[in-house]
Amino acid sequence: MLSTITGLKDDLAKLAGVLNQFKSETVQVKLLEQFFAIGPTPGSELVNPVATTKPRRGRPPKAQVGSVQSPSTPFRKKGKRSAIGATGALNALLGQGYFKSRRTIADITAACESKAGVTIKVTNLSGPLARFVEERRLQRAKNKDDKFEYWAK
Repeated sequence: MLSTITGLKDDLAKLAGVLNQFKSETVQVKLLEQFFAIGPTPGSELVNPVATTKPRRGRPPKAQVGSVQSPSTPFRKKGKRSAIGATGALNALLGQGYFKSRRTIADITAACESKAGVTIKVTNLSGPLARFVEERRLQRAKNKDDKFEYWAK
């Protein structure tokens, strides 16, 4: 019995010498499994390093048409679009003579809601206002509170 154990020990030492030539532990384990014709033990599943990818950063990809969305990612409701946007509201206010006196951007958003009937955020109004100034349809200057005021000639 002792002779079979020493023979087995010698065979394993030779096998270890061959396996240690490979630097990848994954390759070593795969060869050992194939040599002994055994499958991986539960809990010691090896992941193929080539098949793994880094987790994707940023916004998740859009769902494909016809696919079922999980309850954790509900559909987003889109708000009702107004008939006119920020540019249309500014054009309407210009036509009404609203810009005969100097107005701040807060005044303009309030006037868009009351006179034009359109709720517009300040961030959505700043771009068209800058374009109107560039086109010389409006003029702009800072007031004593360091806020921009807009008016028409």
